[in-house]
Amino acid sequence: MSEIRLPLPEYAYRFDLLLEIVRRIAYPARMLVRDSVLWRFTCGRPLAYHQEDGAIVVRGVGLADCELAAIAQKSAQTLGLDRDLSAFYDHAAKDESLWSVVEPLLGLPLFCTESVFEALVTLVVEQHISWKSALRAQRALMRQFAVGEFVADGATIYDFPSPAQLAAATPGQLKSLKITDRRCALIIDLARRVEAGALALESIAALDASAACASLMQIKGVGPWTAGNCVGRAFGCYPLLAENDVALQAAVQAYFYAGEGEKSAWMVRQALGAHGAYAGLAGHFALLRWVLERYPPQMPNSS
Repeated sequence: MSEIRLPLPEYAYRFDLLLEIVRRIAYPARMLVRDSVLWRFTCGRPLAYHQEDGAIVVRGVGLADCELAAIAQKSAQTLGLDRDLSAFYDHAAKDESLWSVVEPLLGLPLFCTESVFEALVTLVVEQHISWKSALRAQRALMRQFAVGEFVADGATIYDFPSPAQLAAATPGQLKSLKITDRRCALIIDLARRVEAGALALESIAALDASAACASLMQIKGVGPWTAGNCVGRAFGCYPLLAENDVALQAAVQAYFYAGEGEKSAWMVRQALGAHGAYAGLAGHFALLRWVLERYPPQMPNSS
């Protein structure tokens, strides 16, 4: 078995908190936590991640030497090892109400997807439906179209479908997702345009976060919520405050208004809008705090 060691950064980083988030969001069939080990596909390979002696240890079977550098780089990105949040923590510590939300999550890594395509497709699935329905839809997508699959401790994880795989899909094949025909068509259209080279999604990595959002919003069917969360999910940057996210509204109502009043976009703007460039990240941390406190760990790959 091959092994890669990724040194822990000098800034605050807590792999255990990342595992707790993954246990709760139960990203369907994509990641699996067993004890203190995270299983997931990276660069097309099923890998096991755990913390040991000041490093994140990555293990996989039959990895070629030529693969190791790419796996190390992509693992650092997806596990948030390359994202220093010290400036955000310093900012949050100056505001008592925000710090009370953020401090328990100090060191929580910002987990990222492997690609912008993955981030965007998962968010299209999540548009205008409940979180549980979105999880079921994403699970159906993974099981039906992913080529790579691996059984870890009795549960199956899958690699994310490629643009080529989804470009070849028909609307009828996406019926199992139980989302609207419009969103099924959008997923197929995105995949076909990426596969044909007409839509260079991954190129937005070269842009700053605000410009990346603006670029994504040029795509029909992609609004501010989808674009802002796509940049966050792909790169760990949150340039927009997702004020219309109902879960964030509930979190803000609980943490900043002691549960009083009617949750609303206005409430989110009032509580977090003054944090400027950090408003989106503050909202993301409030939402993750809500997830940790309100949702029990999920059984992986359950319906």
